[in-house]
Amino acid sequence: MNKSKYDLIDIAKAGANLVLDASKFSKYDLVDIAKAIQDGCGLELFGCDSKSKYDLVDIAKAAPSKVTIKQ
Repeated sequence: MNKSKYDLIDIAKAGANLVLDASKFSKYDLVDIAKAIQDGCGLELFGCDSKSKYDLVDIAKAAPSKVTIKQ
């Protein structure tokens, strides 16, 4: 999916589950997207080798129990 951070935030606010390549977004973009994920929905990230452990922790903290990190 080739959408901007703002497009993905709007989609998340609408109640979508998102699957994203973490390498294509900054930590701050992913934190903002995670915060927009609605209850009952989730954010699945792959391509996480580009992010540090601390980046991934911050992203997960933005939406506890809603973020799945895949290797």
